[in-house]
Amino acid sequence: MNSNNPADWHNLKHFSASQCNTFIHSHALWLAGVAGMKSKVGPAAFRGTAVGIAAAWLGEGKGGADSALAAAEQSYFKNLKMGGISKDSPAAIKEHRLIVNTVQMLRTGWTDKVVESERRIDFMLGDIPIPFVGYVDMICDNKLIELKSKAVTTNKLDAAANMQAALYQEATGIEAEVYYTGPKGITIFKVDHAAGIRRAKQAANAMLNILSLSQDINEIIRLYFRPDPDDWRIGEHEMQFFNSILGE
Repeated sequence: MNSNNPADWHNLKHFSASQCNTFIHSHALWLAGVAGMKSKVGPAAFRGTAVGIAAAWLGEGKGGADSALAAAEQSYFKNLKMGGISKDSPAAIKEHRLIVNTVQMLRTGWTDKVVESERRIDFMLGDIPIPFVGYVDMICDNKLIELKSKAVTTNKLDAAANMQAALYQEATGIEAEVYYTGPKGITIFKVDHAAGIRRAKQAANAMLNILSLSQDINEIIRLYFRPDPDDWRIGEHEMQFFNSILGE
């Protein structure tokens, strides 16, 4: 391949906040994604999607809390079915209860008027040779909201959420805030835009450097990176994928 861009060597068309955060957490897991592995997600991830749907439903004035919950549950149970997860499993029941309780909180706790939800962003960041792509949860008149669903109240903005929201602020020019929602309320944090963008650029450049080690992604994994079997994100599905590459 004639291109000097290592992303082209591996048919990597874009970066995202999710990729950057996965890479920071586990180089091996991110590389597996580049190599074609589709990570499996569970009820907790589907809960986050469902709560976001309910919040946008209320913010956009589509209806009240009952119809917002119905929309959230429709999404949740559909994702469970697509993921092959029984809605009667202990984990699915637990996350469904959190959805119900969080939407109940949103009935009185959500006051923001939302003018748009799930806006796709696609933009170049500095001298990174491929674009960043993502979806903004909600846009209001004077801010954008990156919404995270939490089982318990948090008093700290985590770096992963800050980076994601900072990227969306960079793309839209709209000041970003991160909302952590849970059954007991909403905690709101202003985004540290400079820190988030710096973190994203550092991750993207590091990913490109690793991809430049070889035009064969499997060789990069075999020679340099191993998954951590004690990592909660690496289950049987992921280990089978790595073993197919590592020959173990």
